[in-house]
Amino acid sequence: MKKLAPLTIAAAVVALLVLLFTAPVLTVGAVQAAEQPLDGKEIFLAQKCNLCHSVPPAGIEATTKSEKMKGPDLVDLKRDADWYERWLRKEVELNGKLHMKAFPGSDAELDALVEWLLKQQTP
Repeated sequence: MKKLAPLTIAAAVVALLVLLFTAPVLTVGAVQAAEQPLDGKEIFLAQKCNLCHSVPPAGIEATTKSEKMKGPDLVDLKRDADWYERWLRKEVELNGKLHMKAFPGSDAELDALVEWLLKQQTP
């Protein structure tokens, strides 16, 4: 069996102590980050939904100049959360067409986006 040098053992002990004392801090930070609610408007803009769609109550106008590419104003669709989620996953049609792009984000991001869209609908 090979003997380990005292310096190697000391380095291993220091590394273990660093892990033991910093891991709980990192875990607490990760939990706090996970508890932050996702922002549907930020997701809408990050996914560039505003290229085709307007959401006037949120001050968002579609940026496309092409009428062919312009999608519907999302506050007047009067759909429920399930429909929005299926539409953004390209599972349901609107006016005989599927959504142009399947939503690439996580389920949690999709939920936050749909919740935000529902809050923007006109009564």
